[in-house]
Amino acid sequence: MDGRHLRVLHAGHLNSDGGPDVRDAVLQIDRITYHGDVEIHRTLIDWIHHQHYEDPRYNKVVLHVVLERPPGVGTTLVPSGRHIPVLVLELFLSESIHTLWQKAILDERLHSKSAIPCADRNIAVPRNLLIDWIQHLSTERLELKLRRFDERLRELAQLRLYTVREHYPHNALWHIEGNPDDLPPPHRELSQRDLAQREHWDQLLYEGLMEGLGYSKNREPFVRLCRSVTLREFRAQHIEENELAIQALLLGAAGLLPRIRDVHHRESRAFVQLLVGEWKTRKRVYYSAILHPADWQFFPTRPCNFPTLRIAAASVFVKKILCEDLFRNLIGTLKTIEGGTEAFGSIREHLAVAPLPFWRNHYQFDHPTAKPTQALGPERIGDLITNTVIPLALLYARIFKDRLVRERALQLFASAPPSAENSITKLMDKHLLRGAVSLRSVMNQQGVIQLYKYYCLEGRCAECAVGGVVRTDSSRGGSESSNST
Repeated sequence: MDGRHLRVLHAGHLNSDGGPDVRDAVLQIDRITYHGDVEIHRTLIDWIHHQHYEDPRYNKVVLHVVLERPPGVGTTLVPSGRHIPVLVLELFLSESIHTLWQKAILDERLHSKSAIPCADRNIAVPRNLLIDWIQHLSTERLELKLRRFDERLRELAQLRLYTVREHYPHNALWHIEGNPDDLPPPHRELSQRDLAQREHWDQLLYEGLMEGLGYSKNREPFVRLCRSVTLREFRAQHIEENELAIQALLLGAAGLLPRIRDVHHRESRAFVQLLVGEWKTRKRVYYSAILHPADWQFFPTRPCNFPTLRIAAASVFVKKILCEDLFRNLIGTLKTIEGGTEAFGSIREHLAVAPLPFWRNHYQFDHPTAKPTQALGPERIGDLITNTVIPLALLYARIFKDRLVRERALQLFASAPPSAENSITKLMDKHLLRGAVSLRSVMNQQGVIQLYKYYCLEGRCAECAVGGVVRTDSSRGGSESSNST
């Protein structure tokens, strides 16, 4: 916008998550080469509206691209205070912006139409085959989740064994022959007693719930957070019953506590002062990792999924696990309540959370909301039951050979209400199921998600039951065509 010459040496790659639109571009501006990110907007003011000027993920932006010419002279500032150049595309476009938007939408629709390989060839797939295959895949997906928890359980058990050492007097002499580095590490087969330690199952439940709270955009930092701030950390600091201290430790370790001077609303400032005071106390004896604010995504996510509000819900879960024996209560519910629907309702009550009063009308540390907030809605609790409680219960049943828990967990899975529609279930219903198989159950939803992620996206058509029918029909059509000629 200031008349300098721009040359694109490398276009970088599109970023489908939060943060700048294009990563790792290489640009030359007036013979100076820049390596960084690019942000694209329709107008210059969108940078302000989207609050990029205070988001540290945008500190690496080297070019701001806008479609329309701004009405006046404006600049773009990154959070560090650096001015970045602006490229106005309107000056160089051969077609109107409206026409370009229409073409972009059309291209996206055409792309989504062929999102799975057999979209235009699977119309004749028998309904019974679809039903059987999707049910098989739902079980396959459940087994994958169970194995993930099993691997983590064994990892926790091994870590506990490695921390157990014999006590040697300080004046004892060591007599080791050969090179100590050549000695194999102490490792033995884990026993059922090793796997039965209550702290392992509590930690598994905690990690599973935290991962679920992260949703798709913040799953990875939530996992990092709960493996840094473990349940053992809360016990060591003796804050099991202090929800404010639990929340301060989580938010502090997450890097999400704001500076007091940056919070201007009176109620918010008072609450932040309490949290910061607690965090200063906890930080003195906290030696694990502290995340950076840039690790978290607030946009583009709905406010109810903001990590601050989710961490508020997590602090309630921590207290329930440590003080109310949440894991044992969940297993006890499966053992005592017959019928998946009734058990689901009871488990949902166990997972209901009511964080500290501040969060009743806040999503993060700013002005209160006009409407009451909900830290954890029924759909998200349902997802936690599907993705954490049921696989964990099945793992418990497998290790301890508890048939009753296994049967009840499978009943729970079969009768669980459906999750909210997402882009995958919509796509698969449109391009494969076409209403032939109902997605009004968690089992079928999980089955089509497994099909899409592990077969369609991976090109495993030869291993797919639908792909087998499509290939057979295609070969028959080809032979008939050759015979007719």
